[in-house]
Amino acid sequence: MREIEDFTDDRLKAWCIHCGAAIANVRSNRDHVPTKSFLTKALRGRGADYDRGAGDDLDYLPQVFICQGCNSGFSPDENYFLCVLHAVMAGSLYPDQAKHPEAATVLRSNRHVVRSLKQMPDGQLSLFDDLQPFTLFPDFEKIRRVVIKNARGHAYHELGEPLLEAPDHVAFVQLERLSPEQREAFESVGTDADLAAWPEVGSRMTVHLLNGEAMTGGWITVEPGRYRYAIDWSGPVLVKTVIWEYIATETRWGTIDPA
Repeated sequence: MREIEDFTDDRLKAWCIHCGAAIANVRSNRDHVPTKSFLTKALRGRGADYDRGAGDDLDYLPQVFICQGCNSGFSPDENYFLCVLHAVMAGSLYPDQAKHPEAATVLRSNRHVVRSLKQMPDGQLSLFDDLQPFTLFPDFEKIRRVVIKNARGHAYHELGEPLLEAPDHVAFVQLERLSPEQREAFESVGTDADLAAWPEVGSRMTVHLLNGEAMTGGWITVEPGRYRYAIDWSGPVLVKTVIWEYIATETRWGTIDPA
């Protein structure tokens, strides 16, 4: 992605977007949105080079400042979600190193996650119950926290507005489980924003719109086949993501007018 400088009001940057702590009073650092481990090792390396001033202009990876406590606090859930993704894509908690080298490395390094995924507690929501005979019953709350963390980060990165309240709606499902009508609605892109629907002045999304690079609800690709997201701010703020072209997520702040 191309880096765009954020010129939104500095008063909107005074708090950690996750816990609401005053950034001036706590240790803070950069948090990648999306979760960096969801991207390929090659892109992560190019992104690190860019951060050091040695990379290509298009190798920027989206980042926001949050408090250090929240940043480190999300790591276990992000790692758990990564293990789930690798396991379902490889079709095993113990994938063959030759066939699935990345998955094998990640899962072998996280035996505690593998052990927890082998359990099937009563009432656990299964995201992947149609993958037979291999079935996982992942922890819904761990995945939900990562989905919200990334969605809140995307909204803040692009719109410059902190969404400090809990979202009103969070959902995630396999893309292949959506009906054709549901898939079309999920993938649909909005129209060019009129003046009333423009985002915060000076935000990165404003630059996208002025340059004709995006429209309300349009998709922004971080890495093809790995991660893309879209933000619709014309009503309640809605953030959609697609992870590994496998999991579709929706996170919304605000209620939809039934009229």
